[in-house]
Amino acid sequence: MSVDSDYEKFFDWIREKGGRIHKHIKIDTREERGLFATSTIESHAALAIIPWSLVVNKQHVDLATIDADTERQALVLFLSREYMKQEESNWYPWIKLLNIDKEADELLKIKMNLFNCVEHSTLGQALTARYQQLEQEYEYLNQSDMIHISFELFCAIDHLVWSRILDLPENEPISLVPFIDFANHNFNASARWFIDDTTHDLILRSEQSLNPGEEITICYGSKSNEELLYLYGFCQPVNLNDRVTLPVSLSPDDLLLEDKLRLVKELHLPPRLNFDIDGHLTNDSQRLVKVLSAQTLTTIDHVSEHCKPYLQNLLNEYLENLNLCTDEEMFTKYYLDSQKSIVQKALNDLE
Repeated sequence: MSVDSDYEKFFDWIREKGGRIHKHIKIDTREERGLFATSTIESHAALAIIPWSLVVNKQHVDLATIDADTERQALVLFLSREYMKQEESNWYPWIKLLNIDKEADELLKIKMNLFNCVEHSTLGQALTARYQQLEQEYEYLNQSDMIHISFELFCAIDHLVWSRILDLPENEPISLVPFIDFANHNFNASARWFIDDTTHDLILRSEQSLNPGEEITICYGSKSNEELLYLYGFCQPVNLNDRVTLPVSLSPDDLLLEDKLRLVKELHLPPRLNFDIDGHLTNDSQRLVKVLSAQTLTTIDHVSEHCKPYLQNLLNEYLENLNLCTDEEMFTKYYLDSQKSIVQKALNDLE
């Protein structure tokens, strides 16, 4: 059976469930997939209407019997179960297009290559923590007889969930939305989705006129390059939302350890420093530096001569780690170049 036939079955499945797909849209069959206009489409046209019954989240009746610790885990267990059912699944036309087997085959190679490139960066630390957590989660689910797939497939499905969820309004759970999940990202998106107040359907609408062959994109949000690489496996050469986030900690030998920990807790300061695209610290991060760099109780939470060397040491150490990374791939080069640029701007500001 051809790939085009699978897409047609998928479109028919959505229509059978009460949805609508614009007649001049196709899902591209290349590796990147994506949605494309096959003919001219006017601005503010309804590109797709996806009924709420096809929005997959913890409130869906098909997830009612899934006992999960988190919303993400519920989605992973749901996709795992439906994957095992194959053609007996009510979601099979969509599950088939997700190509979970191929995802599993390629994921380890891609992620290991990414990790090898960025091992010494904060992204490398995040990837390490993520896969350690996945190993522990899989072992628990497997021992509890809640999952019946390999660890590789489990990781692939976890990746699919993270890369395809839509951030619905605050009162709605994280969700997967068939068809809309094939749209690629662009900060200057040509379409946007919203929930109809009356029907609760999800509607994908064009924000501009679309020419034949033009890709239909949505915005995944104001994410940094690190977030884009971590969640989706790509990033942007120019990303105005980019930043550097450095985790920080206190030495157990710090004489002011208890005082600093108490103050950080009282001020609700996250244990990390955030530098924006221009190398400037956020307000919370500026205050955290004052606390962490203090050498006496009277200077705690005040600007002191210790703030500058504390930051310089932290930034120079991270820059050295970044220089140990490799930029063999296009996306890792974008990420590393931007990280180095932001760190250098922050260092220049300290001169």
